[in-house]
Amino acid sequence: MAAFVAATIAIAVGPAPGAASWSTQAACDLVFTVLSWRLAADTRRAPGARRFWRAATVSGVIFTAGALLRAVDVVVEPERNSTAWTAPSALATIGSVWLLCFMLGPVPPDGGRQRRALWLEAGTVLVAACVFVWTIALSGAMKAESHEQRAWTAVGAIVLLVSAFAVVRLLVTGVAPFSTGAGIAISAGAALHGLERALNPQVAGVDDAPLVLIARLVPPLLLAAAPCLELLGRRQPAGLRGRRARQLVPLAALAATQLLLVGQLADEGLTARSWGAAMGTVVIAALIILRQDMLLVDNARLVGRLDRSIDAVRRQESWFRSLVEHSSDVTLVLDPLGVVTYVTPALRPVLGQDPAGAVDRRAGEVLRPRDRRRFDRLLTPVLAARAESASFELEARRADGAAVWLNVIATGRVADPAVAGVVLNVRDVTDTVTLRNRLRHDASHDPLTGLANRALFNERAEALHDPRSRGTGSAVLLLDLDRFKEVNDRLGHQAGDELLRVAARRLRRSLRPGDTAARFGGDEFTVILSDTTERAAMATARRIVAALARPCAIGGYTLRPVCSVGVAVSTDKPIEALLRDADEAMYEAKRRGSGTRLFHER
Repeated sequence: MAAFVAATIAIAVGPAPGAASWSTQAACDLVFTVLSWRLAADTRRAPGARRFWRAATVSGVIFTAGALLRAVDVVVEPERNSTAWTAPSALATIGSVWLLCFMLGPVPPDGGRQRRALWLEAGTVLVAACVFVWTIALSGAMKAESHEQRAWTAVGAIVLLVSAFAVVRLLVTGVAPFSTGAGIAISAGAALHGLERALNPQVAGVDDAPLVLIARLVPPLLLAAAPCLELLGRRQPAGLRGRRARQLVPLAALAATQLLLVGQLADEGLTARSWGAAMGTVVIAALIILRQDMLLVDNARLVGRLDRSIDAVRRQESWFRSLVEHSSDVTLVLDPLGVVTYVTPALRPVLGQDPAGAVDRRAGEVLRPRDRRRFDRLLTPVLAARAESASFELEARRADGAAVWLNVIATGRVADPAVAGVVLNVRDVTDTVTLRNRLRHDASHDPLTGLANRALFNERAEALHDPRSRGTGSAVLLLDLDRFKEVNDRLGHQAGDELLRVAARRLRRSLRPGDTAARFGGDEFTVILSDTTERAAMATARRIVAALARPCAIGGYTLRPVCSVGVAVSTDKPIEALLRDADEAMYEAKRRGSGTRLFHER
């Protein structure tokens, strides 16, 4: 801008205005060349952008050469008119055409309808440009005095049309290897050069006028500004840029041609120029109407597609609702306070409750867990968004009081505006829990007597090593039925099995709830007494002997079971040592004719 002001002053008051004007143009063209080369050498830019700026560098060299030659002409031959067919004029025109050709790259690969719409929108502006070029060209041609001037008028008109198309294409498509500002600056510079060529006859008479010399500085300044805009500017998304152009450019083109037509009719009536403007206005209006018809067709197609999409969404929603409502699992949605806002119909068969009556109640009141505190403790982290999900099983009560086991999966969706809460998926797993408990019981209990087996006995014995149990007395009782083989031999194995079951029931009733009775095999039983003393252990052993000695009817016979019990008590011995001691005491009792015997250290 400072160079433009300085050149303007030099042209207005300086001794050599022509030399000042053309020298400034050469300097601007040189700046354009250098900056374009910098952009072409920037490896961070896309290959297409670098290719364009290499072409711009070539045009800049041509522009600079033409301006320098013209500056030399002004010094050597001051009287020579710049509008004549000279090498500088030819170089300026070649540079403009070369640069515009690289601006007109391939049309973006849109669909067929989009491409037709693009050309209709661009066509309105091109027709408007043709109208103005027609007016300018006729003005120049009517005042032309030679074939050379008519040729320059035609060249200028062509450059103007190409520049107009380049600008329209950039605005409408938004697809270019340069920013919008740089493209408009380059197109405007080329268009102004074309305008000078088209107005060749009018400019010829005032070639050395200061105002004309100053006006000639504008195209080089625009070219020099283009790389600067590219370096400093930010690209706007192509879609947004195209959408704005599609709304404004065709209407602006129609309004401009109509204003031009009104002015021509008022000034000169119906002439060749006004007829051209009138035809252009009609064509532009027809293109806009055609584009609107295409928009209506597109809108109808979009509405149809939208209707089909809505129908598909409704079908999917209906399908999803059917799945949810007929699912055997219960789905509940809770608000952040744990209040039910939605529940599926499966609540009725699973818990025997009315789904409508469950809404606006707390989840614990609906599911009715046996351990309400545990349920609240497990659900609270998900409700408070401290945990994304939680999964647990709980025992609950149906509306009729029957026990039911539920598997609950809580998923936090508080941040999801469509849910704004916690989703509970509840499944009835009563059969699974029952089977699992039965399998677990079968794996740890004797199938004949229901007492603990050796595996569970060992597990309970390991608990005696807990540091919290140290210092308390523990006892092991080893019990064996006397003459049990005679029962099997005389009455059969069924009678023997029944005797074992009777003995197990009486043994279990003789113990405290925390004691463990186990069957080791055959007619041998073992008992673990925790937190006991020798006196209490011996009392338990005598109670067992007395309970077993009561008569019982088996297989039509009355039997009086007799057993021998060995007792071992210690506060620090391991269970293996206690078993050995109890075994030794039991055989001592057998040698003495059954009863009980306490092991004593020798």
